[in-house]
Amino acid sequence: MDIVPTQKITVDDKAALDRIHALIKLDPAMPWTETLTVTYPEPLNVDVDNDLERELAFYKQALHGAQTARKLAQQHNFPWTRPADYFAEMVKSDAHMERVRQKLLDEGAGIKRSEEKRREREGKKFGKQVQQEKLRERAQARKDMDEKIKGLKRKRKGALEDGDGGDGEDFDVALDDDRPSKRPKGADGRSGGGLPRHKRDQKFGFGAGGNRRSKQNTRDSTDDFGGGGGGSGRGGARGGARGGRGGFKVGGRGGGRGGGRGGGAGGRGGAKRMGKSRRVSDKSKK
Repeated sequence: MDIVPTQKITVDDKAALDRIHALIKLDPAMPWTETLTVTYPEPLNVDVDNDLERELAFYKQALHGAQTARKLAQQHNFPWTRPADYFAEMVKSDAHMERVRQKLLDEGAGIKRSEEKRREREGKKFGKQVQQEKLRERAQARKDMDEKIKGLKRKRKGALEDGDGGDGEDFDVALDDDRPSKRPKGADGRSGGGLPRHKRDQKFGFGAGGNRRSKQNTRDSTDDFGGGGGGSGRGGARGGARGGRGGFKVGGRGGGRGGGRGGGAGGRGGAKRMGKSRRVSDKSKK
């Protein structure tokens, strides 16, 4: 389909325009407060292709109009400033501005949370670095201690092989290798800061020897009748029947540890036990 070119016809009816302008033109006798119009007195003769010059001309025209209108308003006592208690309606509603405000607050809170998380990550990273540094220091300390012990062993071994192990250098190394005991010490420097050794020996004995069986009978104590073996104690009469209560002590109940041993001790401690028939006859007489 072919497009038929057409030419737009422009009509410039100057006479009709002047006639219409005369109809709508305001009366020059009207006061300025009714029209509030300000006209720039000089025509703008600028190059249409020079944007910088055109912008400067527009600025001068607007500045002249504002200054002229201000003077005319003051002359006619026309209020042109905004009152202090006047609040104009904003372009955006209060509900919309509240949503904008809440969005800004949420964005600020999100930024704050991000900063806190970043600081926490940096703190954890720093804590891990400190922990790793501590572990490295401990490993290095163990390594140094092992090297020192190995060096001490080599020096002592060399001193023993050379037959000279009492010089001052080896003595200093031995002192350096001396480690403190983990057991607590008393005021006098001995371990176990309680009673001294001789007091503990008197109280607790000497283990397998010494006072461990000090209260048990011996051969000498068994043979020692003490001059009162047949006294009124129960040892002589009841030693054989109840072992461990032989009457080798005056009125005593000590004796052997068993029935057989107790009976023997009872026999030695008191008079010889009477026979059964004699004991029965004695009871019948009573």
